[in-house]
Amino acid sequence: MRPLFSYDLTEPAFACFSAGDLAGAEAGFRAILAGQPGQPDALHGMACLARARGQDATAIALVGCALQKSGISPDRKARMHITLGLALIAQGHAEAGRAALSVAVILQPSDPRAHAALGEAFERLGRRDEARAALEKAAVLSADDSFVRTRLGGLFLEDGLSGQAVGQFRKVVNRRPQDGGALANLGAALFACNAFDEAATVLSQACERGARTAETLNSLGLVEMALGDLRAACETLQEALQLRSLDGRIANSLGTVLMEIGRLEEAEALFGAIMMRESGEEAERARFNRATILLGQGRFAEGWRDFESRRSLLRVVSDVPHWDGSAGEEPVAVVGEQGLGDEVQFLRFLTEAAKRRPLRLRFRAAALADLMPELDQGRILPADGPVAAEVSLLSLPAVLGMEDVPSVRPYLTVPERVEAGRIGVCWLGNPSYRFDRRRSVPVECLDALRQVSDVRFVALQRGDVPDWMEQVLLETPVDLAREVGRCALVISVDTLVAHVAGALGRPLWLLNREGGDWRWKDVDWYGNVRQFRPPSGAAVAAGWEAVLRDVAEALSSRVW
Repeated sequence: MRPLFSYDLTEPAFACFSAGDLAGAEAGFRAILAGQPGQPDALHGMACLARARGQDATAIALVGCALQKSGISPDRKARMHITLGLALIAQGHAEAGRAALSVAVILQPSDPRAHAALGEAFERLGRRDEARAALEKAAVLSADDSFVRTRLGGLFLEDGLSGQAVGQFRKVVNRRPQDGGALANLGAALFACNAFDEAATVLSQACERGARTAETLNSLGLVEMALGDLRAACETLQEALQLRSLDGRIANSLGTVLMEIGRLEEAEALFGAIMMRESGEEAERARFNRATILLGQGRFAEGWRDFESRRSLLRVVSDVPHWDGSAGEEPVAVVGEQGLGDEVQFLRFLTEAAKRRPLRLRFRAAALADLMPELDQGRILPADGPVAAEVSLLSLPAVLGMEDVPSVRPYLTVPERVEAGRIGVCWLGNPSYRFDRRRSVPVECLDALRQVSDVRFVALQRGDVPDWMEQVLLETPVDLAREVGRCALVISVDTLVAHVAGALGRPLWLLNREGGDWRWKDVDWYGNVRQFRPPSGAAVAAGWEAVLRDVAEALSSRVW
């Protein structure tokens, strides 16, 4: 008969612990300690029980006592160091936990639990690359890697590496195809990758397979919104909020889709409730969302104030103070954020800003400031050089105290003359924008324009264009402005081209998605703008086909 080792004595108690029978495990460990006070494996077992009960300080003390005993094999010591490391992490001692878990890896390099726990320590320390490497090692060593790969996928997703997250979650789904939670994780990662069609399928499967949770429904609602099915998105997000009524993230998602379908009062009330109830990121997101309602309605005093919540959402940091709008002769840097269209829309505020301070323009569309006849060019300094403060273009209305409805007068000029019958067309936005699928027009829908006679269509975007359109050089925003200046009419989706046309005062036919952005609501930012929208509730492609037919008909009946 083989000798009875100390760990054999505790094996039944550890089996009870693994099965969730904490009372049975405790009885077993205490019985051993009654006969053999200080028995290290029983002390370790009691430490595991303490951790399970949230008593991490007690667990640390018990493992410390166990490790002082002699004759403990390396594999048992490794398990003790795992428990010690995890307890230290739970107590906020991440570096000490990392040290203990590094010892566990050295003692038992083939134990996936040691690598997984070390990954948690690295994560707490902000050492994300090392955390992912440790979890990948744990996954390779695990007989069932589902739990570890789920954690690894979550890390990738948090770090914005959605493609790698999809890869990890796919492996989990391949191992557990009926697991609704695994499908829900994969669907969320696919949404982050803008793979909306597959995400919709996977998230629906997750709901069917037991994961019809608030989290899954929130992801599905956002996917439906991206696909343009706003009514379905509204229903899905309402169900999600019913399941988790105080979840600010879900409430913000629902408020956003309510805005899109025109239920503004409900959306505003929802955002207000979030702001009253919460603090932090979701409160700021609600404040920003409410700002877009206020600005779209021309309620500028409140709107510009709330619009500044973007700064905390974007985590704006700067080495110099934020300009408060005060006058003086110390220069102020003006920086950009978000899209080029936003920069062009807010260029108009440079004229007033330059009256108060000399400016150094540090944004991508800065060259367009040379085309502003009302801007005192003598107040525009070279971009490089010292500044006393900094301000975003989008913050200028707030710091300047602009509460009036903006003028629709053009504020850019170019020397190019308008050419009769020359129509500029832009049908694509930035594909990295999550909801670009609803904003951009499928190129095949443009065929409706070919029937229009006595006009010349010019592509006002780079890349592949239909062979019946002219293509022009568009290397810079100034190139674009000059080409727009030659157009008798611009037809564009909601992107940079539309704002350049408006700023130059060129007639603009805006191909606007259902719902649309706040800047095309009740307040006119530009003159001579006509909007074409898809029928409410139409599928994206069918909706744009209808829009382009209307545009072609309007063009055919107009004299150029």
